[in-house]
Amino acid sequence: MDMKISGYKNYIFDFYGTLCNIWTNEKKRYLWENLSEVFRSQKADYHAGQLQKKYLSLCRQETERMQDEKQYDLIEIDLLKVFESLYLEKGITVSEETLKETMVIFRLLSLEYMNVFKGVRELLTQLRNDGCRVYLLSNAQSVFTEYEMERMSLKQYFDGICYSSDAGYRKPSERFFDRLFEQYGLNKDESIMIGNDLYSDIKAAHKYGLASVYIKTIQSSKGNAVLPDDALRVRDIEELLELYLKDKEKGA
Repeated sequence: MDMKISGYKNYIFDFYGTLCNIWTNEKKRYLWENLSEVFRSQKADYHAGQLQKKYLSLCRQETERMQDEKQYDLIEIDLLKVFESLYLEKGITVSEETLKETMVIFRLLSLEYMNVFKGVRELLTQLRNDGCRVYLLSNAQSVFTEYEMERMSLKQYFDGICYSSDAGYRKPSERFFDRLFEQYGLNKDESIMIGNDLYSDIKAAHKYGLASVYIKTIQSSKGNAVLPDDALRVRDIEELLELYLKDKEKGA
């Protein structure tokens, strides 16, 4: 397929698995033992097993509550409310700052590894230098991802960000795409989606009326997927940058 990558005003990226490689493990005993100490420091007395069980139970309850409220399956809970409930279960009220700090500690304890894919900063810099606008549409918890974007020095590249935890919906929901396009006044004909998930990013973009680029990374589903006609497959971000520069040169 002869598809141009340059010439768009808005470049919309997925985050995890597309721009960065991350792996977490929330089942580690080490995590819950250390997290229980964090709660105890705020007078919320949990032992490790009790805390893990209550956390999972509250996640299920919040998911069911939101599904009932919105009458929709593709919802995204906000873990900030779950962590608030964990404190309230022990009769403790803490500030939003303490809630976020607790969540970041939870995330750090679960983290196995995290790194930015090669070529990401170069691509984002090139797009910004060319006057394009860069957006993030991510199935993610804002508290986690805000911290990780700052840690990897990526946040400054984006003109706008939408997290599923803030929206209450997740990709492939059209409602989540709507939130981004309405919030930033985007036009579909001027926009392209870049992601590593065939269904949540690429087929969802096609259904929404967007061209897209599929990057098959280590976190993509296995197998050779059939792409929509308005999608292009590349092996990595570095190839995407190379094709973008070639297209730009041809159009000059």
